[in-house]
Amino acid sequence: MFKSSPSFDAMSARCWKARIGYQSSIAFRLAWRNITRDYVRLAIAIVGVSFAVLLMMVQSGLLIGFAITTSSLIDHAQADLWIVPRGAKDVDQAGQMLERQKYLLLGMPGVQSVDSLVVRFTDWKRPDGGTESVIVVGVDPARPAVRPWNFIAGSTEDLSSANAVIVDELYSQKLGVSRVGDTVEIMNHRARVVGITSRIRTFTQSPYVFTSLKNAKRLTGLPEGQTTYLLVRARTGTDLGKLRTALAATLPWSDVWTSREFSWQTRIYWLVTTGAGTALLIAAILGVIVGLVIVSQTLYSATVERIEEYATIRAMGASDRYLKAIILRQSLLSGAAGYAIGTAVAVLVVWLAERSSAAPSLPYWLLLLLAAVTLAMCAGASLISIRRVLNVDAASVFR
Repeated sequence: MFKSSPSFDAMSARCWKARIGYQSSIAFRLAWRNITRDYVRLAIAIVGVSFAVLLMMVQSGLLIGFAITTSSLIDHAQADLWIVPRGAKDVDQAGQMLERQKYLLLGMPGVQSVDSLVVRFTDWKRPDGGTESVIVVGVDPARPAVRPWNFIAGSTEDLSSANAVIVDELYSQKLGVSRVGDTVEIMNHRARVVGITSRIRTFTQSPYVFTSLKNAKRLTGLPEGQTTYLLVRARTGTDLGKLRTALAATLPWSDVWTSREFSWQTRIYWLVTTGAGTALLIAAILGVIVGLVIVSQTLYSATVERIEEYATIRAMGASDRYLKAIILRQSLLSGAAGYAIGTAVAVLVVWLAERSSAAPSLPYWLLLLLAAVTLAMCAGASLISIRRVLNVDAASVFR
């Protein structure tokens, strides 16, 4: 006779779950009808959240976009380790080192290849007589340490011709060039545009100009036996930590970085050490703070403005827990709608800024992070306003 008790317990559990699910469904419906009853209030809440999300995304996206831009040369390089002049803090500004040092490294265990890379500032003379600062990037066309990317016209192999250079379309007007074949002047030397890339930006706004190693030294005045960097590619299966230690011991007058480390070092230098980067960082932080304040204030006001509706629900016998569930769902619904609209506008802004020299970047992890932050702030705003709702006198609805 007692064998039926487990079935009874299971049935009781199912009934309890069904009851909770029903109450949750009713709370969701009440929350939905409550926020959609007044479309003006709903629109104000959603617009407020959308603006906050847009502000956070654009400011954060600009910071990330600039960080990616500062280390683009490193991130596109075909190298595992960078040998740099002692004290070099970023890829665009470095001293010089003896190029023949690479022959000391070629015979070391684990080293597959060592390539030279020249990166130096110089002056570009525009057709109207004015000058612009550019960063000449010298590579070996046969085996480039850094291969130019996003080609519109031409290819890396075209750099093998005499006096050949490759520029980016973003800076074509700034440099006074319009097409492949244009003749230009760099440091009193003639050069010819053989290729055009798209969206290779620089943080300093001095455009990258790709050319051959030999031509780069001639255009920047670098002595023949000198280079800026040596890029090392390791053999498959080599322990980079041990190889780095061995390289540092062989070249004690140089610094040795992994590509990842040098990339982060460059980003930190421009975004933290320099004033320009600090301004961007502060703007991004302020954008997030202002966005969070807007979300909190908007949803708090939206909840408090409906205080009479909550008093009515409480007068009908709703528990405090049930009111909390309704308020939380209202905030999350408004927050989700605002986040969706704000994200759509932010994506549109990024798309429109693709051809600008300062384009924000919205990686998927930033979208997920700001979604979590937005919904968390929505929940936080609802919890703050719940105290005000729970203190309302239920009898006030009958007055």
